[in-house]
Amino acid sequence: MTNVDLEQLLDSLRQNLADNPAIDKQVAEKMQLLVEDIQNRLTRPAAASQPESAHPLLAGRVQELIDDFQAHHPRLTSNLSMIAERLADMGI
Repeated sequence: MTNVDLEQLLDSLRQNLADNPAIDKQVAEKMQLLVEDIQNRLTRPAAASQPESAHPLLAGRVQELIDDFQAHHPRLTSNLSMIAERLADMGI
């Protein structure tokens, strides 16, 4: 998995969010913050060397959102699952 592939998944997630006005504003903001954090992590690999307690694993945050979305937003859940897998594969 390359950063480009992950960027494409993040773009797809952004598009799904934009196309789904039924998503709660607070949840959409959580997702947007997560996307920004993932992008920041990708552009600053040195951040990966910081202790886990300073920056919780992004894959764990994605999994939390998946748990929240499973029943109501299956398209987003699928997209988030792929992102979580890629982050885990990358050790993030």
